[in-house]
Amino acid sequence: MINKLKQALFPAVTFYRDSKVWLKKPSYSSKVFCIGYNKTGTTSVGMSLAMLGYDNCSFNKKVWRNYYKSNRIVKILRYTARFDSFDDLPWLKEEMIPILDIAFPNSKFIYLTRDEESWKKSLHSWKFKVTNTYPDIEKSFQDFKSHEKFVLEYFKNRPAQDFISLDVKDKQGFKKLADFLGKTAPSDAFPHFNKTKK
Repeated sequence: MINKLKQALFPAVTFYRDSKVWLKKPSYSSKVFCIGYNKTGTTSVGMSLAMLGYDNCSFNKKVWRNYYKSNRIVKILRYTARFDSFDDLPWLKEEMIPILDIAFPNSKFIYLTRDEESWKKSLHSWKFKVTNTYPDIEKSFQDFKSHEKFVLEYFKNRPAQDFISLDVKDKQGFKKLADFLGKTAPSDAFPHFNKTKK
């Protein structure tokens, strides 16, 4: 019953949210970008950023379509200018990171690590749940490692106030994130959201 209600209300909620976004004044100043790869805890970090007072934006189908189908970067940047922080696609894409870095100077970037075994298990379960098919785990892991290599190379000479690498399983992870952002965390460990059932 609850799921049916959500499905019925989702288009209206999405329309309201999108309409409200375009009424906000855009700002091309510093933002906070969580650029961890999928299934590394991006949802938990996004919710944590909201808990720290940021107007956070996570995955949005319209924004993703603009990136994936038409590559409307300018439109994506206009949308980005109306929030404080971001997680998930398309902001974590390698092609987007340098553009975001230039378009929003003095931004902060959060990379997320995860051990190979638990990442593969999480991806396997999530992919089957969403698509009813099993992913090519080894190819997916190579994509994960390629993204990691790009991010670490891109930020290797950046000052500590620009970039941080975290593990959401770290019992001090939320505190480290808050310290990085000059905020106070309500707990040391990250809250856990969007847990994939094994």
